[in-house]
Amino acid sequence: MKIHITPLSLAFFIAANAFALHANAAEENVQYRDPPRWGVPDRTPQARFETMKKENTNAYAQAMNDCRAMRGRAAMDCKREARVNFDRDMQRAREMTLGARR
Repeated sequence: MKIHITPLSLAFFIAANAFALHANAAEENVQYRDPPRWGVPDRTPQARFETMKKENTNAYAQAMNDCRAMRGRAAMDCKREARVNFDRDMQRAREMTLGARR
């Protein structure tokens, strides 16, 4: 059995699929907006450091959570790497913010 596809039917098929993909695209949910405090910039080095500290702490917690799924030596290596990354990121945060005052 040989299927013969004409260029016109192929174009129609592509256009129909493009329309279907566009029609099914998820709309942005504007019901949940960022809290107003997220739009306030950190004006002082101490405030910037505190923001970086929160971000680094949350990244460390996420990495440790990912490590808990592992077992044995892989888990130990994962936790060690997470701690090294956290320490490095905190040192960088100190240098970028608190070290700028000196």
